[in-house]
Amino acid sequence: MLGIKINKRVLQKISPIALGYLVLGLACGMLGQKAAITPLEMLAMSIFAYAGSSQFIGIAMILQSASFFSIGLTILIVNLRYVLFSSTLTPYFSKRKLPFLALFTHGITDETFAVNLTSFETETDPYWTHEEALALNFLGCVVWALSNAFGCYASEFISLDIHLVSYILTAMFLGIWVNYLVNRTMILVGLTSGILAVILAQIIPFKLHIVISSLFCSGLACYITRHQKGGQNNE
Repeated sequence: MLGIKINKRVLQKISPIALGYLVLGLACGMLGQKAAITPLEMLAMSIFAYAGSSQFIGIAMILQSASFFSIGLTILIVNLRYVLFSSTLTPYFSKRKLPFLALFTHGITDETFAVNLTSFETETDPYWTHEEALALNFLGCVVWALSNAFGCYASEFISLDIHLVSYILTAMFLGIWVNYLVNRTMILVGLTSGILAVILAQIIPFKLHIVISSLFCSGLACYITRHQKGGQNNE
């Protein structure tokens, strides 16, 4: 049976994500209006194709008169990371039925994945529940969809510099990363990823420096974690 449990713990965890989604959603909606997308269409896009970066990319390609095939292929490649996110969370949902899993995985984003994974690993008293995880995803989607639609509607009256989006996105991820500051491994990986991304940005085009630094440092985090667990088992 599907269930959404919205409580104080969920609201605390969704707050930094919602603040980022609100401003980013407004910017995405304003960009959509430039591509002749209506507020209702923007709302539908945000619900059925719920992936912020893909929406920005898709709208930008529409503005550049790209073909539907090119847009679809690009978005598919960008969203392949969600396969990894879903498979990583699978062990925590082994006993849930398909309808619940379909609804939950639809709401997975980079931010909700990070928060849910950390919560399942660290929240033990009481445990982070499936219903709370679903509520986190649901609230994120609601905030994103409504802010997109409102941004598209209000774009005729409000002017927002689209270049601010990158700064807002960075601030949102920093807000999420604060939750990891109690873990030395995550502090090391976060700092290494940021420094590596800045260095690679000088030599690698098309934002690929972000992908490369993320993959490298994710692998580094896995190696350190497995090495630490192996040492504990030997003891």
